[in-house]
Formats: sequence, C-alpha cells, structure tokens
Amino acid sequence: MAILDFLSGPFKPEEDVEFLDWYSRLADKADISPDPDDPRHYYDYRSAYEEGVTLDESRHLPSKFKHDLHPNRYIIDKEDLSIYDTKYEKPAKFEDMVMQSFQRKEHEESIWRK
Repeated sequence: MAILDFLSGPFKPEEDVEFLDWYSRLADKADISPDPDDPRHYYDYRSAYEEGVTLDESRHLPSKFKHDLHPNRYIIDKEDLSIYDTKYEKPAKFEDMVMQSFQRKEHEESIWRK
C-alpha cells in the first residue's frame, strides 16, 4: 500500500476548487495543515467532502474516514481488554493493532526523513 492510496482520487477542476474551499474552512476550524494532502493527516478528506460530512463538536470526522494508520483506529476496552477497530466498526485482533502500530511508525519516520 502506498502511503496516500487511501485518498479517494482526483476531482474534476471545478470540483477541486469546491473541495479546496471546503477543506480550507475545515482546516481553519480544526487547526490542521492547510494542505489536504499533507502526509501527516490521518483522514480521507476527499471522501468526507464527497459525503457532505463536517467536523463534530470535538473537531473530528467520523471514524469511517480514518486512514488505516490513524493512531486511534484501534481502541482497547479497559474492562475486558478487547480491541475494537473504530474505522470498520468491528472487533479486532491484538495482532492487527500491533502490525498497524509498526506500519504507522514506519510511515511517520519516512515523513520526517524527508
């Protein structure tokens, strides 16, 4: 998987202008990079835009728009120690969470090496 394979793809020029306007407002509210393709992002903003999604009260998008390497994709239930995949809304295995952690670390190191 290439680092940006999660993006939904290019828009037509007129759609791109609309997307960039939407993203600019979202980036201001969320205090994130003005570049929608910043490799430090962990959301698919283009898919969120296509579905008409906006930020929630905590300045987040719904989990289904998370990048596979999103730091909070997997959560652990503190009571029974079960693992849940928030992106796909299903139980997950410990091995999945560990593998994703290593992949995210590799991704982040590749960003900072540039």
